[in-house]
This record gives sequence, C-alpha cells and structure tokens, in this order.
Amino acid sequence: MFIRYHCFYYAIACLLGVLGKYFHYLFYISLFFYLIWIYYRLSIYHLLLCLMICCCIFSFSYKKNYQLNENIEGIVEKVNEKYCYVKTDGILIKLYHHHKFHFKDRVSIKVKYLPMNKATNDNAFDEELYLLGQNITLKAQLIEVKQVHHSLSLYSYIEDHLSLKEDVNSYQRLLLFGEKDDNIENDYYQLTQYSLVHLFALSGMHIHILYILLFSVISLFISKNYAQFITYGLIGYYIFSIPIQISLYRAFFVMVLYDLFKNYFNQLDILSFLMIISFIYNPYFIYNISFVFSYFIYFIVILTKKLKYSFLWIYLSTIPLILNMNYQIPIFSIFIGVFLTPFIEVIYLGSWLSIFFSFGDIFLQLMIVSLQKILNFLEYINFYMQFSKPTLLFVVLYYYIYFSILYCLSFHKKRSFYISMMIGLMLSFSIYSQYKIYGEITMIDVGQGDCTLIRLPFQQGNILIDTGGNKDYDLATQTIIPYLKSIGIHYLDYVYISHDDFDHCGALESLIHHFPVKHVIQEYEEYRQIGNIEIEMLKHSYSSDNNDQSLVMNVQMNNYHILLTGDISQNVEKELIDIYTNISVDILKVSHHGSSTATSSDLLDWIHPQVAMIGVKKNNLYHHPSEKVITRLKRKKINILRTDQDGMFHIRFYPYQKYVIYR
Repeated sequence: MFIRYHCFYYAIACLLGVLGKYFHYLFYISLFFYLIWIYYRLSIYHLLLCLMICCCIFSFSYKKNYQLNENIEGIVEKVNEKYCYVKTDGILIKLYHHHKFHFKDRVSIKVKYLPMNKATNDNAFDEELYLLGQNITLKAQLIEVKQVHHSLSLYSYIEDHLSLKEDVNSYQRLLLFGEKDDNIENDYYQLTQYSLVHLFALSGMHIHILYILLFSVISLFISKNYAQFITYGLIGYYIFSIPIQISLYRAFFVMVLYDLFKNYFNQLDILSFLMIISFIYNPYFIYNISFVFSYFIYFIVILTKKLKYSFLWIYLSTIPLILNMNYQIPIFSIFIGVFLTPFIEVIYLGSWLSIFFSFGDIFLQLMIVSLQKILNFLEYINFYMQFSKPTLLFVVLYYYIYFSILYCLSFHKKRSFYISMMIGLMLSFSIYSQYKIYGEITMIDVGQGDCTLIRLPFQQGNILIDTGGNKDYDLATQTIIPYLKSIGIHYLDYVYISHDDFDHCGALESLIHHFPVKHVIQEYEEYRQIGNIEIEMLKHSYSSDNNDQSLVMNVQMNNYHILLTGDISQNVEKELIDIYTNISVDILKVSHHGSSTATSSDLLDWIHPQVAMIGVKKNNLYHHPSEKVITRLKRKKINILRTDQDGMFHIRFYPYQKYVIYR
C-alpha cells in the first residue's frame, strides 16, 4: 500500500509545517530541507502527499474571528467552580460564572465577551495560546441565565456515587474525570515538582487498566472476540461521556484502530495518522501539554519497547519537556516514578471499585493517605539540578544526541561518544542557565505596581527592588517566582522594599514563603556593595506622607548609574536637588508610575537621564502615566520604557560596552 509504513514521514512534514507557522519560522527551513530529503529518499509522490498535508493545515488554519452573539445556546462540556466550557455552533467558549452548572447541561444564556490575555512577561503563561491549545476560541462572562436543562449521563451517575470524603472525592475526580480541585492542590504541586503528575493524567496507562478490568469480567460470560468489541464499546462510551481528555482519545483510537487495521498498518502509522488529523483540526494543539506528552511519549514507547531499560529512555526523552515546565530536574524522579507507577495503578483501580462497592472507599482512603506520606517523605530526600527554560538550540541538540543514542542501541553500535555529549550538554546548559557574562536590570510587569530585578554577572548577586502586589491573585507564585526560575535564578540575595504601599510590597510575604530570600531591607542604609555594584541610598526628611517615605537608591553598575525613586513626590525631589549637587544618572525609574505629582523638569535637568523606566498597568484607574510627565520626558529626548506598552523589558550591561535594551 502506498502510505503503509510511510505515515510517519508525512507526520514529520506536518509537524514541521505547524511549528514553522505557529512557533518559530526557522522550522520552515527544516521543512524545506526535509522535503528535499523526501524527494530523493522516497519519491515525488510522497513529496506531493507531504505538500498536500501541509496545505491542508494552512488552509484549515484555526479561525479566531467569529460573529459574536450575546445570546447563545449550547452544551456545558467542562465544569469548574469559577468557569465552565460551553460548546455552541461548533466552537468552545470559556465562560466565567457564579452559577451552579453541571456537565452536559443544555443552557440558554446571555454573555459578555472578554479579551484573551497575552503574556507580557518573558516565559510567562500565555492565556491566549493556552486556550487555543484547548480548542477554546472565545472567553466570556456570564450575564444572565435564561434556561438550563439537566440531562442524565454516565458522568452524572459516577458523580452521584463518588465518596463523601473530600480527599477521596478529589482523587476520584482526578483519576476518573481528569478534574483537579483545590482540596489536593498541595499534592498536585508536589507531583508537579517531582515530575510525576503525568501518572495521574488520564492516559494510555489508565485505558489499559480499564480494558483489562472490563475484558476480564465480560469474557467470563461470552466469547473473547465478542468480549473485546463490547469492552471497546464501553470504554468509548466512557471517554466520550466525560470532559475532553486528549490523551485518552489518543490511547483509545490507537488501541481500536490498530486492532482493526494491524494487517495493514503498524502502531507508528496509526499514531502518525491521528497526529495529522489532530493538526488539521487544530494546529494550536502544539501548545497543549497533554497533547505533546501523550503523542510524543507514546512515540518513544514504540521506539524503545525492544530496548533494555526502556523506562530510562522514556524518562530521558521527557527532560526538555520537564525543563520547559519546571526549570529543574528532580534527581530521583526516574526511580520514584518506577516505584509509584504500580501504586498509582492500584489507586486508579480502587477509584473504580469504590464507585460500586462500599469497601473500596475505605481501601482508597488508605492508599491516598499512604501516597501523601510518601510525597511528604520525598520532600526531604529529593534534590534538584537547576536549569532555566530550555532554548531552541538546547532542545535541538538534546534530541539529536538522544536519537543518536537510540540509533546506536538499536543497531548495537558504540554510544559512549553520544553519552559523553549528552552529559556535557546538560552540564554546560546548567552553567549557562545560572552564570551570565552580563549584568541586567529587568522591570517585571506586575500590573499597577513596581518590581525591578537586578541580576549581576557570574552569579555575584540577585536583587529584587519591590515585589508589586495584587489582591486578586498571588503575584509571587504566579508571576515573579516562575520568571526567576525560568532564567536560572533559584534564590534572591536581597529584596529591597522602597515603602509599604501594597503595590510595592504586597507579594513580599508569599515570596519569602515560597522562594529562598537571604536578606530583606526595608529601612534606610547609607551604602552597600554587592558583587560589582554599589548601592547608595539618598537621604531625605521622610515626611509623614507614605509615598514620600520611599527609599531612594542610586545604583552603580559597570560605570552606569540607575536612580530608583519609589513613589516620591516633587517635594522630595526638590530636597534631594538641594542636598546632592553632583549626581549623574543614566537610567531613571520614574516615581509613582508616572504620576503628575513627581518627575519634575527640575529633576530631569538635575540628573540628565538617557532612559526612563515606568512600571504601570495598562488602562489603569489612575490614568498613569501622566501625559505631562511623558511630554517632559520626550522633550528631553529620553528613551521611555513602560510595562503597559512594552511589557517586561531588560537593560543589559556588557563589559566595556554601552548597555543594550531588550523589549
């Protein structure tokens, strides 16, 4: 058959096309050379088929423009305490609400559409790409519920028979529905840190267990052939009766299609075919971590199933994926995973038994308590290799070396050279992640607030000036700490707090609790040297006004001076001008988010800055920054950097060179 044993080649062309269009244009270059290779290695017919598949992807590209209708009717496809997914006219909408909806409810509602948020900080969570990766095209707020029709389903039956014990109920929901709630948030966080959360994500492992359970029971009463088809039917009914789980769909269709067509196609053909169909349906699946893990790991399972220690090679294949999420590798996670896998399988089996038998509830409670004790124990013995977010170059080199090792193992060739390269790559990337040759000032976008990171070269010190603060969510755990880890910073030497306004120090308590901080400075000190920088605090009268109590810091780095002014007013500026006569500043952190009460013309004439940094929220209630201040800065021909327009920005200081600005 023409496509038999060749689907994998078409899938690679499909993947490179998707990555080129939706991730990085360099993959177009790879696609070009790959198509040339297809032409010479296979034939013109295979090349044409690859081109046709790529054209299908580009032709059926994900459409984000829809006719918005405030009044919609649809079916609830997923339920959460704060939001749900509603399917209407073939599209999914993420709907925020305070109403009690149930899975598979038919609803008639009025909504207000909301914009999808894009990431404004480097390496940060991008809501738009995440939602598109979930096949969600719109986001809305519920305004009015017109009509709701509840419907009976397998989901509702299972939900009615879940345990009344909170922990047991939460694990049942996680393992049977793929739903995570706040009751097991700490357990889930620990599993994520140990890179073990995939054991709880509904996948082929769980489908295999369910298949064995059902088939063993049904085959007691009827022939095995009929039992197999009935088992497939029951599993299919189950996975289509719960919220969408991509990994379950993959596992189910691979199992069924391979059984039906194993005389014509191998497992790799089936997997490749499913991937092509998925990308034609929604190319943004490349941003769905469940999709990536499910398809990629199963591909590695196929490649390594005949090798010794296949579990080791499967784990090593996930290293770049783990680094992309956690920026660190738990040293013992591979052995912990091997140990916990049968344990999790028993918990999954117990989750099903507890639905039908009361004794299963007690058994499941015992297993969950044991798991929690194991996780707490691991917290004491586990340690991590620290990295940063992997670069594209690192990922390419890593997988080139990894697949070279697999090739050598499969054909019994020497692999010591590639193993040495792998070790060298990991060590060099760890050093690269933590030791930079440049110093850097970064203004982190924390909304309406200030948060400035000073990173010294060669790990001489990491200093945070203010933390920002947001009453709606935890800035420390959701913004600051993930960014620090993503660039290879795993502790802070100093945290300076300019003054005690919430938008400058609100995230401090959480930051200290969740991240190593050696020193916190909140009071005036005349001078401190940290590594190759000098920090001098400019003394003023510190009036009763909270903003005017701000610490004013003059930081010298690589012969450049940075003035950080907190929220001081023009009154303090005048006082400083009278006290300090010989101040020259290259970079000014504009006071009070650009308020008209500060950054006077006299101040600008006094310090002559070249760059002005403004931390401010887009469309904020205070209308910061003031047009008067912006006009003053422009009149002085000062380069303006502001987080509401530029997002996060960086100013890097290289030895013997002028600083470089990165937006």
